[in-house]
Amino acid sequence: MKSRDFAPLASWAVSTMLIVAAAGCQQTDDEYKPPPPPKVTVARPVVQTVTRFIEENGETEAVERAEVRARVRGFLETIEFTPAQTVQEGDVLYRIERAEYEAAVAAADAALGAADAAIAVAEAADRNAAVEVKRSELEFERQKALFEKDATTRSDFERATANRDAALAAKNASEANLTAARADRDKAQAQLDQAKLDLSYTEVVAPISGQITRTLVKKGNLVESGTHLATIVAPDPIYANFSISDRDALQIQSSRLNEDGELRDDEVELTDIPVYLRRESDSEFRFTGNLDYFDQEGVDQATGTLGLRAIFGNAKHLLLPGLFVRVRLPVGKITDAILIPEKAIIRDQTGKYVLIVDGEDNVERSLIQTGPQYGEMVVVEEGVDPSDRVILEGLQRARPGSPVTPTEITLSPVDMPSAETEPASDAASDDSGAPSGGADASAAAASNSDAS
Repeated sequence: MKSRDFAPLASWAVSTMLIVAAAGCQQTDDEYKPPPPPKVTVARPVVQTVTRFIEENGETEAVERAEVRARVRGFLETIEFTPAQTVQEGDVLYRIERAEYEAAVAAADAALGAADAAIAVAEAADRNAAVEVKRSELEFERQKALFEKDATTRSDFERATANRDAALAAKNASEANLTAARADRDKAQAQLDQAKLDLSYTEVVAPISGQITRTLVKKGNLVESGTHLATIVAPDPIYANFSISDRDALQIQSSRLNEDGELRDDEVELTDIPVYLRRESDSEFRFTGNLDYFDQEGVDQATGTLGLRAIFGNAKHLLLPGLFVRVRLPVGKITDAILIPEKAIIRDQTGKYVLIVDGEDNVERSLIQTGPQYGEMVVVEEGVDPSDRVILEGLQRARPGSPVTPTEITLSPVDMPSAETEPASDAASDDSGAPSGGADASAAAASNSDAS
């Protein structure tokens, strides 16, 4: 009986010991262990020579643009083109009714014939006057000789003198009449020329070659001299007008000079400086041209800017006149520039900074000064050394002073646009949509703004 009484007690004791042992094991497994350092992706900066650009807003303008205007009054009989048609200089665009001007030509031609007849009459009269002068002078000389010998009367001598003077006066009058007749003939000729010119103006021709707009006046309507009928625009090549600050203008000037203040040997002419352009819808600077003109009056004192103009090939008509565009032009080089991805830069109230992993894989914070941006890469002017490992990914998990587990990658250099360009009128000027001069997406958005 006792053995049966102690059995439950022994079973309870064994169970208690097992529970205590299990509790001890559970306490050991729940002991706090610090998490491993967070993983981050790092890279060393790209060190390369880059081109510094000035980037400004601009507006495109047709190189040639001419308004087609009527030069005589009349009703439009025909329109000889279709809207957007390519026309050549001298092509007939409109025909104005000719009847009135043909009649004017006929009248002027008749007036010219009458003037020619009047000249013939005046010439005959002048010849008769000359004969009369000769006859009267002979009679005067004869009467004079007789009068000196008292062989004639004074009245006959005076009559001969008067006849001679009258003949001379008549000769002068005939010469004047002949001069007037010839002047009338010249006037009639001028009127005929004007009538023929007006008749030729009934055919309105293209003043330049290019593409013509829709007609502003329909067939059958009356037009006056000077009425605007249409406009012709030559789309290739095309200008882009823009302005730069006086400070940027001085920077361009100084970048082209050597230490002696003379033009560097490797510098091209000012008008051969390449200019890159992109439209509002473009993600890259796909058009390449060259600087064409700068304002000869210098810096505008009211705005402190210098006006510039670039020219671009536009064989495929991808650039329209009047577009607002973004242009950039090189103003020098930055040797051994330090570039990091823009996504590595953090901004707060103190400014811009990056997180760097030191030699012991601890995170450090470094304030930076930035320069131009090239696509996704930014020039760092201060705060980063070429040997620094900059955190690119995992920024949210990295804390200054804390360790991390870095994985290092290698960044690719920035593709810079070519330093040279072909003339804008040449077929080599790219307007096909492909990046020109190496200006691909990674370098397309270069900005000269310094956010330091």
